[in-house]
Amino acid sequence: MPELPEVETIRKDLTKLIVGKKILDIETDSVKQIKPSLGVVKKEIIGASIRKIERRAKLLQIFLSSGKILVIHLKLTGRLLVRKKGAIRDKWQHVTLMLSGDKELRFTDLRKFGWVKLLQDKKELEKILAEFGPEPLDDLSLKEFKAITASTSRAIKVLLMDQKKISGIGNIYACDALFLAKIHPGRKANDLKEDEIKKLFRAIEKVLKAGIKYRGASDQYYLDALGHKGSYQDHFLVYGRAGKKCFGCEGKIEKIRLGGRGTYYCPKCQKQ
Repeated sequence: MPELPEVETIRKDLTKLIVGKKILDIETDSVKQIKPSLGVVKKEIIGASIRKIERRAKLLQIFLSSGKILVIHLKLTGRLLVRKKGAIRDKWQHVTLMLSGDKELRFTDLRKFGWVKLLQDKKELEKILAEFGPEPLDDLSLKEFKAITASTSRAIKVLLMDQKKISGIGNIYACDALFLAKIHPGRKANDLKEDEIKKLFRAIEKVLKAGIKYRGASDQYYLDALGHKGSYQDHFLVYGRAGKKCFGCEGKIEKIRLGGRGTYYCPKCQKQ
């Protein structure tokens, strides 16, 4: 699933490529991915122009000149691609926004878990965004991070991926941040010492900024808005490196399961 760095990269790309464009039409061969319905969305958005594009957590928000808002969640395998009108159809292309300037915004999705939802106003958007916790690169303070870790005995890695507690961190960046902070992913969150919490707070910020710098991780399905791969996968610290040599010692990276997710760590550098 695209995480904060991947979705932020897409947001920046879309801002450059489609802000100011008018929506001419929308079509889909997967109506379940359009909410509340294709008919309603088509009626409300055609003729409107794209004013700005924002992101919160893993949600993209397209603000229209009409005051309506399109919210998009890419889920596991979603991509947003900007193409020229008439370009060869993309693999798994299910939703297409036809735009002025002979451009198309294509939502491709192998699993069809992603969705596009029309909101009527900012109040409706605020209700959705209220379900998400603060963001590490925005409004999450060290003081608040300490309070969040102190509030639960869940494994710290599971906590980091809880979007209601902290927004935007997924499996890749949780694993790498915990390695950087030398904290075992299975440690109870409320057992962390103050210096460990500070190290982890800084580590989260560092790996997320690296992810943005390298335009995301394309270890599976992620592509940017122009269809290009990111390169953070070339800089993974532990994620996806099971059996390989640890960058911090002579040991090998191991893989376990926490919260139902594959979790990578170094047993020597990140002791339980």
